[in-house]
Amino acid sequence: MAIILITGGTGLVGKALSNRLISEGHEVRILSRNPKSLSKIKSFFWDVKSQKIDESAFDNVEHIIHLAGAGIADSRWTEARKKEIIDSRVNSMALITSVVKKKQIQLKSFVGASAIGIYGMITSNKIFSETDLGNDDFLTYSCLHWEKSYEEIEHLTQKKCILRIGIVLSYKGGALAKLLPIFKLGLGSPTGSGLQYMPWIHLDDLVSIFHQALFNPKLSGLYNAVAPDHVTNREFSEKLAESLSKPFFMPSVPEFMLHLIFGEMANILLKGSRISDQKLLNSNFVFQYPTLSEALKSFSLS
Repeated sequence: MAIILITGGTGLVGKALSNRLISEGHEVRILSRNPKSLSKIKSFFWDVKSQKIDESAFDNVEHIIHLAGAGIADSRWTEARKKEIIDSRVNSMALITSVVKKKQIQLKSFVGASAIGIYGMITSNKIFSETDLGNDDFLTYSCLHWEKSYEEIEHLTQKKCILRIGIVLSYKGGALAKLLPIFKLGLGSPTGSGLQYMPWIHLDDLVSIFHQALFNPKLSGLYNAVAPDHVTNREFSEKLAESLSKPFFMPSVPEFMLHLIFGEMANILLKGSRISDQKLLNSNFVFQYPTLSEALKSFSLS
């Protein structure tokens, strides 16, 4: 049995990962601004803005998973919001690292979340691998700062993994949950040209990748956490409508309309390139849902 501390443990990925680890008999602890007494998870207080934390959460901890951070697509990217997105990631990691140093903990593994946004908001013919970087835009900038915040922990753990996560598919939350009500009405449509790629991953597969990153000694370094199936926005929309047995005839949502609504953040919806998962496949990871059709079928949406 391992003792594992998770930040962002109440989010979509954190909950699913906690359930998997608990089912295997591990002890899971989470950090929260409002710690609650949970039956199988120990919750400890922290507040990143004030840099306060209950250091007892780290007692005998062997593994840390860092998922915490303000949602990229939760609100328009004002300058204040951009700062919050970066600070919530960098400052939370600084707080964790300071406690690990203070308590002289030697971790068995550390796994940090990142995002495919590091490759930039761009649609191109290039298939991006872990050695690439994207445009000089906000997503690239924020992800670079995010990943840089993990540098110091490398000296305090036996191994470190950073997972660059794609669009996480789950009917319980995330992008798919937001799209379902529209598509169930038969009103689903592509956005912009529809030619932009949507690198995605099924939640169950993402949990398995985190699991491997925690416990597989051969897995270390950077990995793209995306499925092998490259689909465009139009293809994704068509397959989602088909999985719901709904028509797909609505015109594309115009770019100018999305820019009016979301501002700069609209580029998340309008741009996207293919992302390689070859490094993950080379580690002998086997996807449970390698294709979008299989992933959508698993949710029994219709």
